[in-house]
Amino acid sequence: MRRCLLGLLMLCGLAGPAPAQGPAATPAATPATAPATGTLEAVRQRGELRCGVFGQLPGFSAPDLEGVMRGLDADFCRAVAAAVLGDRDKVAFVTANSVEAGFGNLEAGRVDLLSSNLTATAMRDAGRNITPVGVLLYDGQAVMVRVDSQIANFAQLNGKRICVAAPQVDQSFNILRNAAQRARITVVPVVTTQSGTALLDGFKNGSCDAVTADAAALATLRATDLPDPAGAMLLPERLSREPIAPFVRGGDERWRQIVSWTLHALVAAEELEISSGTLDAALQSSNTEVRFLIGLDRGLGAALGLPDSWAAEAIRQVGNYGEIFDRNLGDGSAIGLDRGLSDLWRRGGLMYPFPFR
Repeated sequence: MRRCLLGLLMLCGLAGPAPAQGPAATPAATPATAPATGTLEAVRQRGELRCGVFGQLPGFSAPDLEGVMRGLDADFCRAVAAAVLGDRDKVAFVTANSVEAGFGNLEAGRVDLLSSNLTATAMRDAGRNITPVGVLLYDGQAVMVRVDSQIANFAQLNGKRICVAAPQVDQSFNILRNAAQRARITVVPVVTTQSGTALLDGFKNGSCDAVTADAAALATLRATDLPDPAGAMLLPERLSREPIAPFVRGGDERWRQIVSWTLHALVAAEELEISSGTLDAALQSSNTEVRFLIGLDRGLGAALGLPDSWAAEAIRQVGNYGEIFDRNLGDGSAIGLDRGLSDLWRRGGLMYPFPFR
């Protein structure tokens, strides 16, 4: 499937395999069976959350210079650990370099949670014993052009040469073709079957006028592989829907609720203007939703089997959704990806937390 293949496409040559970090990043090689007890009980008995990540994808999950796993996926795992165990650092990151390996680790019980830049699809929900817990990022296929090309939108690509991965490598080719048909324009695909940063070769040497891949992939490639990142820009249109979701095993409703409501809590915190730096001030709030979210008014913690402070710990130790996005993918990172559809609904995006009441 395209999400992990795009991860491989992006990272060949950008980052090597994630180095061992003691318990923080370990490859899954030995068989395991799903825990007989509930996942929450297993995590507590173990004293750590086992989180499946790709591990070679800057902005999502990749080791920094000190070997610490960084990225949107990694921080979401830390938020769940803070909520469940009270400590964001009680996470063991288990890397897998393919979709099947990641899902296999989850189904077999080698990980408790899979957050690996994966799109939620019908067959992933209905076709195997896993379930998505919500949308961590609204991504979609985009097109990158040179700033000096004077191309400002997709319709202006008529007659242009566009670098794209071959159909057997990724779905980008078919998505580009369908988008061109909808826009009633003709584009000239320049197809590559090579992996790694070869997708950008034609764009860099001038044999392509543009390049297409998922927006997060293009933003990362722009930051890491172009000699002049400021000389390239992403067009505003998104040609496909790629809701990036964490996954848990099916059949454990309590654990699904915990992971899902942790995601909602991070988004709700941003909407309610509660950040890691303002949480202490929020403890004085009279807003009923704020009080319920951070555990001042009892209710949800007990229903989830967690302390009432579970969401407050996730926010205090990891930050709200906006903080997490900004430092890993947004303006606070080298990638500089616009929030776009991943912005809050009140600002024109699609991020919409379930209400805390």
